[in-house]
Amino acid sequence: MKILNMQDFLIEAGMRMPENLLRDMSSYNGTSFECACGKEHNFETSYMDFRNFATNGANAKMMVTCPDDSNIVTLIKTRYKFLVMFKGFESLAGNKG
Repeated sequence: MKILNMQDFLIEAGMRMPENLLRDMSSYNGTSFECACGKEHNFETSYMDFRNFATNGANAKMMVTCPDDSNIVTLIKTRYKFLVMFKGFESLAGNKG
């Protein structure tokens, strides 16, 4: 995972998805990801602050705020095998505020 300044982090994230095209991310609840804080956290839509960004194919790309420190954000992307079997998250970049 790359640790970037906020400007480069937002460039890495790309275009934010319009509100009317947001996907239901609750199916990813409980899946762990590597956070920019250095810990592993479980994705949880009920309390995590996250935003969706455009990506290609069936993947989803999200900016997720660390549940332990709201100044830390991580850009994660879903990984699929054969476009249908969810294989977890890949942490692409982080920013430590």
